[in-house]
Amino acid sequence: MKNIDLMLISSPANAIDKFMPFSSLYLAGYLEKFGFKISIVNPHFKFIEDNNNFIIEEVKKQNPKYIGFSCFVTDYDVVSDLAEKVRKVSNAKILAGNAQPSVAPEDFLYEGSPFDIVVRGEGELTVKEILSSKQDIDTLYKIDGIAFFDKNHVGSDGIKGSIVINKNRTLINMADCGKPAYHLIDVNWYTAPTKYVIRRLTAVCAVIYTGRGCPYKCNFCASNVVWNTNSKGGKGATFVRWRSLDVVMEELALLQNKYGFDFFYILDDTFGINEKQTIAFCEAYKASGLKMLWAAETRVTCIKNPKIVKLLRESGCIQLDFGVESGSPRLLKNIRKLTTVEDTYRAFKLCRQYGMRTFCNMMLNMQGETEEDLELSKKMLADIKPTIISIGGTQPYPGTDLYKSLGYKIDKKDYHLLDRMFPPEKWRLAKHKLDLRKTLEELMIKYKLVSVFEKHFFIAGSDYWKKIFTSKHRFKYIYCILRSLLGSPVNYLRFRWETYKYSRHSSAGTRLWRPSAKASK
Repeated sequence: MKNIDLMLISSPANAIDKFMPFSSLYLAGYLEKFGFKISIVNPHFKFIEDNNNFIIEEVKKQNPKYIGFSCFVTDYDVVSDLAEKVRKVSNAKILAGNAQPSVAPEDFLYEGSPFDIVVRGEGELTVKEILSSKQDIDTLYKIDGIAFFDKNHVGSDGIKGSIVINKNRTLINMADCGKPAYHLIDVNWYTAPTKYVIRRLTAVCAVIYTGRGCPYKCNFCASNVVWNTNSKGGKGATFVRWRSLDVVMEELALLQNKYGFDFFYILDDTFGINEKQTIAFCEAYKASGLKMLWAAETRVTCIKNPKIVKLLRESGCIQLDFGVESGSPRLLKNIRKLTTVEDTYRAFKLCRQYGMRTFCNMMLNMQGETEEDLELSKKMLADIKPTIISIGGTQPYPGTDLYKSLGYKIDKKDYHLLDRMFPPEKWRLAKHKLDLRKTLEELMIKYKLVSVFEKHFFIAGSDYWKKIFTSKHRFKYIYCILRSLLGSPVNYLRFRWETYKYSRHSSAGTRLWRPSAKASK
């Protein structure tokens, strides 16, 4: 048996998207600096049950002291069901971390739960202390940044047996963060071209971050809430911290030279928020001599200086992804986006001027949305002409201010509905009476499926095509692109069929698994 201190398990729901276990890699890299033995189990099977069986066997073989699950709200059923299965074959302490455990620890901690500890917010310092401590209830009370269930603790309601939420953990100094532990995963699995990382662009692409934190408080997003769980004095982490650029460049060199990645994607919450930092990153990357092309998430308010956009493009950035959300000034104000319609027009104009691909995310079913608001969004899309458009139904994710405004609590058994393309009618937030499913379908067909051929391939840019035809993965690229182009008519018909089925069976839905009884308590 292996002597593993901590086994980190990725959600089986994320098995086929070629998206590296981002948080696990960085957490493992930090913990290894202190001599802890870490393993990462990131299954690659197509079906959830196959992944579950693989994970169970790995738990038996490795016999870890602790097991950590990363969980978003849409993964809740999958992760909870798997944790139940793991508990039957292991005596390890089971941890839950990431967004959903941070904002709603009560979903994971109850009498008979398979989870022992919830790690709230950033995990490095907290998990290190957990692994270094005794496995007893008295010790848990002394660890900042966690929540746990104590059957002997009397809660505020006077009932014996309740959740204990310790005080918040201070944010980690970014200089202390480790490098990602790529040696713990099969990196070759992620060097197959995929369209899931750089939005809709086929690429052998890695994911990195250059900074952490988000100062904004959009009412539909839980990001700021999560950062608040790692604040000093409980006042909230409203600042952004950056990694050392030397360390970032070392990581990028490793990804290119050792693992053969052609692209990378910056997954910062707010890349570009500080112009000096953005300039420094671009200049450092240009000076490194690395040849990977890249993309990043950002905000329209960050793209206002033509010199910055020019520098981004010169340093190999080929696409910027924006959360535009709406063309209605009223709705932008209501959701506390802190952007204007003018900001959006300016950002997209600058990107077009310098040959930058753009991704635009729009939201339907926003709180108080009217038909006039939708028309403003349609007009904006026609004017700004994004390369790729994504339109999704607004969902009330737990932990967000939007969720709190509902005045009721969504039952855990309904969390899987938050992953649906079409919001259920019972979660209608819009003021208008339009059929949400039909409206979203019409918008998707108009803006995403205009042609049976995926037009973005033809406006990818010469540097993209040069990259893929000179890459050692070029035959993989050619195969994937041809398959995508030839399969577009099939995908279109499949989309229409799925939406038809949804319209007939929307009340029941379809699922590949069912959570256990305990997980649904």
